[in-house]
Amino acid sequence: MKIWLILQTILFESASLYLLGEQDLSLLGWLSYAASHGAAAGTFTLVCWLALPRRYKQPVVGAIIFIFVIAFSMPIVGMLGLATIFIVALYFPKKKQPALWERSESLELPLHPEQLEQSQFGAAALKDILLFNPSDERRLIAVNACRFLPERVAVPLLKLALTDKVDDVRLLAYAAIEKIEFGINRNIDALKNKLSEGAQASLHFQIAELYWELCYLGIAEGPLRNHYLEQAKSYLLQAEALTPSPRSELQLGRVLLELQEYDLATQYLEKARHRGLLLKQVAPYLAEAAFAQGDYDHAALLVSHLPTEPGDALNELREFWRREAY
Repeated sequence: MKIWLILQTILFESASLYLLGEQDLSLLGWLSYAASHGAAAGTFTLVCWLALPRRYKQPVVGAIIFIFVIAFSMPIVGMLGLATIFIVALYFPKKKQPALWERSESLELPLHPEQLEQSQFGAAALKDILLFNPSDERRLIAVNACRFLPERVAVPLLKLALTDKVDDVRLLAYAAIEKIEFGINRNIDALKNKLSEGAQASLHFQIAELYWELCYLGIAEGPLRNHYLEQAKSYLLQAEALTPSPRSELQLGRVLLELQEYDLATQYLEKARHRGLLLKQVAPYLAEAAFAQGDYDHAALLVSHLPTEPGDALNELREFWRREAY
């Protein structure tokens, strides 16, 4: 059909050129020329429209009118120009640009700790899976992978999984948190049994550290957290009474800060500082106590003693207070 339409186009256009070559054309001659040239433009338009790719044929009326107007308004030149453009575009297309992305295989979450340490998956990736992945199985695997992370990193993720809509995910997260809590409480009981044999400052300090860890990890909340903090305070005071040390005084100051006993916390932190701890070890907690008590000038002074390490959050805090001071 395309060949037949091309032959018709050549025939009608040749006839129109023949009529145009006549001298002193009458009105009938001009009408004959217009009819012949219009027929040639019409068949040419149909050929071009059929040759176009599907996406360029839409809208149909607009595409047909565009080709016909150019072919009819510019005899010979319009048809040759459009034919050249279409031939070049259809048979000599531009080279495809290389793909800017490459499809990768679907990676599975590791189930063993030695695989997790060497993989690219971290806490942020696991958090993203727990929050947004629609697959129940993937979220379950993510919770299982959390068990091989450090406890400080794993507990917030496991607590996030406790809000999951699927029972299996919630139960596995709860079991993992309970296992961590059970292990800490078992160590506390073992140390208390040793303590019954004889009072030692180191045993009191270790028990207090374990109670603090329950709070620090975020396992204990509400009244239970306050109870653990009080237990840590009690054992640290007993350790301090047996053998005063800057380590127990620093830890006691941190516990008192959590209990919002700022005056007493400042006293023990200052004691730890005077017993030999570096100012940069004590300054963050002293600054926290000063800020809570509204002594912002002293807080800014203490923060200025923090070490400057690029990318460290404490360094950002130090720069903020330095700008505020000036």
